[in-house]
Amino acid sequence: MNEDRWARIAESGTLHWMRFFAWWHRTLGREPSVAFLWLPAAYFLVRRRSARRASRRYLSRIWATPEGRRALRRRPGTRDVLRHIHSFAVAIYDRMLVWSGELDSIEIGHDGSERIFDVAREGRGALLLGAHLGSIDMLWFLSRKYQLVVNVIGYHGNAERINAFLESFAPNERVRMLDMDPNSVYAAFEIKACIERGEFVVMLADRVAPGKTTRTAEMSFLGFPARFPLGPFLLAGVLECPVLFALSVGTGPARYETFLRPLGDGSRVARGERDKRARELLAGYLALLESQCTRQPMQWFNFYDFWGDDTEAGA
Repeated sequence: MNEDRWARIAESGTLHWMRFFAWWHRTLGREPSVAFLWLPAAYFLVRRRSARRASRRYLSRIWATPEGRRALRRRPGTRDVLRHIHSFAVAIYDRMLVWSGELDSIEIGHDGSERIFDVAREGRGALLLGAHLGSIDMLWFLSRKYQLVVNVIGYHGNAERINAFLESFAPNERVRMLDMDPNSVYAAFEIKACIERGEFVVMLADRVAPGKTTRTAEMSFLGFPARFPLGPFLLAGVLECPVLFALSVGTGPARYETFLRPLGDGSRVARGERDKRARELLAGYLALLESQCTRQPMQWFNFYDFWGDDTEAGA
């Protein structure tokens, strides 16, 4: 399975499925629903050989770290790959609950969230750089409870549908999906406008956009070289706003913890220094991402040949 195809599977969402998940949750409850998700997870395990290989490779690299050994407790095998895929199914389930208005069914804790509140009290905006780890959608809780405006940048092709759906469920919510290529000039101006209004902009920075010609940088991740988009980190130097590493990871049934750490203070960066500064921000981002992956290894959801070193991944 190539990255483009995986993106279509993992990032898709329709009004029909959002409504179905809301009905399913209200009818059966969480425990039976999560138990049922072992069936599609097992089907995916059997049918998607390249995703199965990618999961095993990732978990093996987690196992090679001291922190990963403590988290996994045993050398990863097929059962662990199944757990990994099931964790992804649960994250999608919770994501649909959030989108369908079932916010009160999930509990959110905070680790470092005071940083975003401090920025908000100053009337400033900030750039939040997340990853495909846990569920970034849980930032919705912060926006609802603390009256923050959050813009989620993506290129899913369905932002208009999702925004209409969210408006139909909760017209006063303050999260918007902006469907754009974050490397385009238009996106830079749109994001800058959001920041200047004192809003928050969320981007996922651990995956190169499929089918896009973007600037990338090769960096070590879990001990092996991989390519990462440089655009979000170059943008951080142009916006001159606070930059935060932001995740929301599952810590138990229907429980998530929002994790925020500072990456940049928004100080001015000279044009000639922007590339160097972008790579420094990327290095800091990856150090935090590695730490979270080794703490929560089952919640990083990139089921394709991420490192580009599997010659049999497409088989």
